[in-house]
Amino acid sequence: MNFNNSHKALAITFLITGTLILSVLNVTVFKMESAIAETFYEIEKVDIKTEDLKEDLQQKNHTKATNKAYNTTENYKHYAQAYKPIAPPKEYTNPKLETYKNSIESDKTSKKSEGNSAISEETLTSFNSVNEILSKRSNNQSAKQSNVANTNSTIYYSLKGRTDNHLPIPIYLCEAQGKIVVNILVDANGNVTSAYINNASTSDNACLQEHALDYAKEAKFNASTKKEQLGSITFVFKGK
Repeated sequence: MNFNNSHKALAITFLITGTLILSVLNVTVFKMESAIAETFYEIEKVDIKTEDLKEDLQQKNHTKATNKAYNTTENYKHYAQAYKPIAPPKEYTNPKLETYKNSIESDKTSKKSEGNSAISEETLTSFNSVNEILSKRSNNQSAKQSNVANTNSTIYYSLKGRTDNHLPIPIYLCEAQGKIVVNILVDANGNVTSAYINNASTSDNACLQEHALDYAKEAKFNASTKKEQLGSITFVFKGK
């Protein structure tokens, strides 16, 4: 086959055209690869261990529960300390109680009959007199004579010519409040031999009366020449 000039020109045209087309395709493909490289990033996979995560959560929850239990325990100790009974010194004398002392005179003594240790009729009459006097004074008696060792209660007594060697501080757990008056019979050694609730009391709550009687029986006064002496101890409970 013989090639003339027209055939050579056509072949050269095809070669140039093909070269241009291939160049354009190469440039286009290069740009696409660059765009893809800029768009997609390789993300490194991180394995999350569920067991370690559970242990961390359990440890945090355990720490919170421990703190809460500790705080609750500390609050319990705080309130338990607040209600802890405190015994006063044996030589303790409250000057505020002196204003109520020596106010009632009981000059009648009971005589014990043979084989019978009950209180005589004269003693019971004296008790009734004390009840009447205390009833009149109870309305005017101020509750300012509070015991400094316990701000939730007031205690004062009436026993002429005597001073207290020991008066239990009325720490109690009763929900109610009120004034409980306890009549007492004190022997020559200062011990309370008998105690009962006076009708001048403003509350009939059994819890208050029980505690008042227990505290009154634990009271101790100085010795006296009188074999038996009548008096009273008043507890003003303000409640919890």
